[in-house]
Amino acid sequence: MTIMEDRAVELHEQIRLPRSMRLRLTRNGLTLVPITQAHPTTQRRILNQIEERLPGWTPVGEFGVLPPREGYSPEPDASAVPTDKHLPDASKFPEDLLRFVVEVVSPESEERGYSTKSDHYALRGIEAYLVVNVLTGRWTLLTRPQDGTYRHTVTGDFGEKIEIPVDDQTLVLDSSEFVRVVRA
Repeated sequence: MTIMEDRAVELHEQIRLPRSMRLRLTRNGLTLVPITQAHPTTQRRILNQIEERLPGWTPVGEFGVLPPREGYSPEPDASAVPTDKHLPDASKFPEDLLRFVVEVVSPESEERGYSTKSDHYALRGIEAYLVVNVLTGRWTLLTRPQDGTYRHTVTGDFGEKIEIPVDDQTLVLDSSEFVRVVRA
């Protein structure tokens, strides 16, 4: 990381925000993001399903991925690490522990959720990347990373089952439990 990137990370960690806002550090700088209730509710329901349906793995949410690459350390909304490798006080996990990551997109992150973040996760060799779009009521599962790009895509509507390969298991998420933003 450069000196400026280090400084931005330091500043990001020191700023206190209301719970309804989140500050994101991206390649373009710091961005203030409003959080709808659909986002944390869906995130919590995904984490609950991971805990119930993926034996031997511990769900993790809102953490950084190590190491930073190109000055960027993504912060997925949900994933899981092997239970024997889980450290309760950790706020960052090495990419080689992650078999899949989940991002719940917000209005400001919708474009990045499908492009920038997928490139970063594929470059890291994370086997599956699930994008949950609470704005459209649709999900996209990207798998088979190769040369920094996911080679296989499956999409569906909320209400359909999502099958995510995790080592010798398959995590099946019930997307009917996800919450969609209702716009007037």
